[in-house]
Amino acid sequence: MGVWRSDWVLIGADIGYDQFDEDNYEEYDKFAGRDGSGEITYLIDGISGEYFAVGEVVTKADEYAGFRLSEIEVGEIYEGACERVRDHIRNEFGVDAEPKLIVITHFT
Repeated sequence: MGVWRSDWVLIGADIGYDQFDEDNYEEYDKFAGRDGSGEITYLIDGISGEYFAVGEVVTKADEYAGFRLSEIEVGEIYEGACERVRDHIRNEFGVDAEPKLIVITHFT
């Protein structure tokens, strides 16, 4: 069994691993690991069950390279992304969340 690492910057929220429902895995799979800037993605901690992050991708590091020094204009991205992510979480999970800037190394 191998473990893959990926590095992400999202505008999103940790809705809590308790929101994970195995019966909805096909639905989650539609969003899992989407990595295009501006796309909604789900990062689910299937290893230790510590988080279920839902967010809009700001950037994802190239595989194995990690992040180099990056400057991102978050002011322009942040406002619209927060609203889109907040609406997505409310519609899909029935949870009110306040999106934040998330920087995470995700293991799968």
